[in-house]
Amino acid sequence: MKIKGVDYVMYYVSDLKKSIDFYKNVLGLKPFEEPGDSWAEFEVGNLMFDIGTFDKDMAGKSAGVAFAVDDIKKSVEELKKKGVKILDENWETPVCHGVTIADPDGNKINLHKRKDGTAGAE
Repeated sequence: MKIKGVDYVMYYVSDLKKSIDFYKNVLGLKPFEEPGDSWAEFEVGNLMFDIGTFDKDMAGKSAGVAFAVDDIKKSVEELKKKGVKILDENWETPVCHGVTIADPDGNKINLHKRKDGTAGAE
């Protein structure tokens, strides 16, 4: 077996409507199609980002995701105005820098910028 890439990242959420509003209207993600009764899917570059209420006990305990952005500082300013919880406002590695925020369930989201300017599978 050979893994070819990432098809989707999924978070468990406790309130689907509230989370759809956050990802769509606060972060500006584009819904892929109409949400189901217990899930929603968003297009994010070269992969899909899913949220679901399949297991509400897992809300806020799921794995992380990093969304590529063009300008970290501008993104932080915009999110602060929208009342988004900033967990780590400025982190850096030898190849990237970013900020860590939280969605309504406390799921950590990294907004990420590679120093070479690439994103996703580029």
